[in-house]
Amino acid sequence: MEYHDKLKAELWDLAKLKQKPKRTWDEAALRWLKEKAHKKSYRDDVSRIRWFTTHLRGKTLEQVSRDMIDRLISRHFARKSDRTKDLYVALIRAIFRKAMREWEWIAHMPAFKTYARSGKVRVRFLTHDQAAALMDRLPEHQREVVLFALSTGLRQGNILHLRWDQVDMTRRIVTIEYGETKNGEALGVPLNEAALGVLQRQRGKHPVHVFTFAGKRLANANTRTWRAALKACGIEDFRWHDLRHTWATWLRQNDVPTWVLQELGGWKSETMVRRYAHMSVKHLQPYADKLIIPDTMDTVPKCPEGLEAPGH
Repeated sequence: MEYHDKLKAELWDLAKLKQKPKRTWDEAALRWLKEKAHKKSYRDDVSRIRWFTTHLRGKTLEQVSRDMIDRLISRHFARKSDRTKDLYVALIRAIFRKAMREWEWIAHMPAFKTYARSGKVRVRFLTHDQAAALMDRLPEHQREVVLFALSTGLRQGNILHLRWDQVDMTRRIVTIEYGETKNGEALGVPLNEAALGVLQRQRGKHPVHVFTFAGKRLANANTRTWRAALKACGIEDFRWHDLRHTWATWLRQNDVPTWVLQELGGWKSETMVRRYAHMSVKHLQPYADKLIIPDTMDTVPKCPEGLEAPGH
């Protein structure tokens, strides 16, 4: 009878006071996964949601607070980078935003903490010598994938899923269709001599997929062999995605304009490309040369004997 009375009271609150029903983390996570099954990063979402669920199972969304998530992430990811922490925070923030704005399950959401300091964008790249040493340490099928990444700037997913029907060797172009890029836009990628060489060496290995191993599409490039090669070369703090940063950096170091780099890389925002701007200042050199400093060595008064100039 007590439960019945409690249920009646809650239903009255919902009807008369227009209070929202208390939804749980489990419900939010399940709905998110159903709606986002098409995401390229769906597997990452599943993994991170599974981790969150071990700590939040049964809790209502109102019970989840900024401090609670901060304690969980700070304790369990103490040795992880701020970027890794922010990836988890970005997911739970997106789920709560959906719950508030679209599903209308909650009226307010926590202001989850961001861990990256000063909003600095990470840019890590290899020198040409480092890249050569790294490829020497890799088996042939992985070496070709890395060389193709350094030659085109394509992301790992686009390279591993590349099909022959996307390749036009005559026109020297690879086409990434709508929905297959990170920003959802189609992208035409011009092929330089190095990229063409890689593709020519893959011909005849598989009727559909470009990059394969043992007759099957290459499923992953971030393998133990890759990590072992990095370690053997003494290359630290380098992720597979940093090959794209390396490609962009090398182009800027060769004075490719940022607007050209933006189009080559398929970035929607110029802000994303500005991180490479400092790699080339050739266009600024004429302006720096306009500063004329007169030769003043003959007019500088000499220090009296026995006295030293300040700082000596």
